[in-house]
Amino acid sequence: MDILVITLLPFQLIAGGQEADKKAGRDSVNVVVLTSPEDVSVLVPILEALKGGGISSYGLKMRETWQGLSGSAISSRVDRATHFLLIASPSSSSNTWFPFAVGYGYGKNSRMALYRTDASWDPPRYLKGLPIIDNRDELLDFYRLEEAEWSLLLKRSAARAAILEMGISFHADSLAHCVEEGDLRAVELFLKAGFHPNSRDKHGVPLLCLATRRKHRAVVELLLEFSASIDLQSEDRGYSPLMDAVFVGSLELVELFLSRGAAVDLQSKDGQTALVIAVGRNDEGMARLLLESGADAEAKDKLGFTARKYAELFHNAAMLALFESHNS
Repeated sequence: MDILVITLLPFQLIAGGQEADKKAGRDSVNVVVLTSPEDVSVLVPILEALKGGGISSYGLKMRETWQGLSGSAISSRVDRATHFLLIASPSSSSNTWFPFAVGYGYGKNSRMALYRTDASWDPPRYLKGLPIIDNRDELLDFYRLEEAEWSLLLKRSAARAAILEMGISFHADSLAHCVEEGDLRAVELFLKAGFHPNSRDKHGVPLLCLATRRKHRAVVELLLEFSASIDLQSEDRGYSPLMDAVFVGSLELVELFLSRGAAVDLQSKDGQTALVIAVGRNDEGMARLLLESGADAEAKDKLGFTARKYAELFHNAAMLALFESHNS
């Protein structure tokens, strides 16, 4: 490994090749590994392991006179790092630089972890809660997960910035409004920024139901792509997306939901099923599709009426004939 060593007083910089400088910055994981002089033999293998795993890193060997550094000198060496890894041993953790580094890392909102040289060493109370790494296999596993999470955080941050640049407020009500308006780009950015696809508006209506009620198929498909629950029911009428699709007469959305495995016999607050709603709309084609998908024509609502009974009350001969043919 090509180790770059720059002698500086009162600390020494050890960088893992030129990659550390090229990738420095906060657009990718960049680990600064800090150690006391007595633990420097552990530092180089750590840098080698991180480099082998494709993780940008560099090391700082802290000398006893580190406190003579100015704030700007310290910042120039550590602020490019996204993650702090402190080599911890019974002796190093008692050095003055160690608690300073922990506090500095917290203050800069950097991700921190401890590399323990002695597995029997129990960290002091102020270090409790920090991830502890005991070997190089754990080291790579930890930072590969951190790299994936860091990438996700960057994507969320970029999506949030894009939303604000569009002049849209970054809160749940704005997301619901964008869904209702069919603003596919904005909805996608909200989801990429971390909003849950099962979010609801202020009336308790899930985003998938909102998109369905406005017949925004592209938004519906986007929400499903982000794993929105297909059977989540609204708090106003108790409708599922399938029931809303029947209510607004969108055969294409009904077909879409059924093809994705939507439950066909969920009941609303009134106990009505999607089939009852189809009968109420006098939509024979919709009713046929629901029956072919296993809808129960005898399921009773809170009034004790079934879809068949409603067809009788409405004197809907075609619907009754459909039920008969389905039973036969």
